[in-house]
Amino acid sequence: MVVFGVDPGSTRVGLALLDDESRSWLHVQCLELTGLHEDVRYTTIERYVGALCDVFQPKEMAIEKLIWGKNRNNLLQISECRGVVKLVAYKRAIKVFEYFPTEVKSLTTGYGHEGKEGIVRTLGAETGLSILPLFDDTSDAMAVAWVHSLMRHSRVIES
Repeated sequence: MVVFGVDPGSTRVGLALLDDESRSWLHVQCLELTGLHEDVRYTTIERYVGALCDVFQPKEMAIEKLIWGKNRNNLLQISECRGVVKLVAYKRAIKVFEYFPTEVKSLTTGYGHEGKEGIVRTLGAETGLSILPLFDDTSDAMAVAWVHSLMRHSRVIES
């Protein structure tokens, strides 16, 4: 089964597709949206995420939950991006699971406040990934997909 990990952001969306059986990465990418007007940004997310869903046929999507911070405008944009991603999944009957960033860090590395380097190092050791992602959004998408796979295998969640 394929798990689709997504880290939605206001200017970048991290995307990672994990083969849950072999624990290998099928596709890892950061969708760069900086400077795009809102209508172009959201339709780009919808088309690209939709195309990946159509090609890889994931059954489940893991996405980071939104944490409230200081920049309300940025949070609104992120929540809108999350809505677009989730709608793409729902239209294709893909189950959506959400995880807090501290939960993802803790389940990936054993420490809920681990830095990005520690997450990438752990993912590399676990999956044989030999290259480092250029953007945090990509490693976050990989981590949320990995955590969801771990949760599935530990039978904490039922598919």
